[in-house]
Amino acid sequence: MSKKVNIIVTQPPYGKEDSYSAIPLAETQAAAGNSPSITFVSGGVHSVVKGQKTGYGDAAVWQKDVPSVEDTIIKAIESVKFYALDADLKKRGVADSEIIEGIGKLSIDDLTNRILDSEVTLVF
Repeated sequence: MSKKVNIIVTQPPYGKEDSYSAIPLAETQAAAGNSPSITFVSGGVHSVVKGQKTGYGDAAVWQKDVPSVEDTIIKAIESVKFYALDADLKKRGVADSEIIEGIGKLSIDDLTNRILDSEVTLVF
């Protein structure tokens, strides 16, 4: 039986691994037959802005090919539902035109209902 897995990301994507950790976790849940979603709240909403320079800096400096959070979201969007809290987007001045295509917006009531309806809620 499929479980609803609700993952909440609270931290911004700058030098943090929360988004990078949450997305593969959600993908593994989808592969296991569960129904995962990720909701970005608070500073985490910056993860859904197109063209963000996120992660660990320039790949040449770090000698790593670290994908952006945007690329990671786009890769996972077929198997994971992505949302951002509308009030936090507004508070941080993120316009609808700046949001990665396919990201839904939730009200605080919607988020509360998603938490109550899920079997598992994890917060990063």
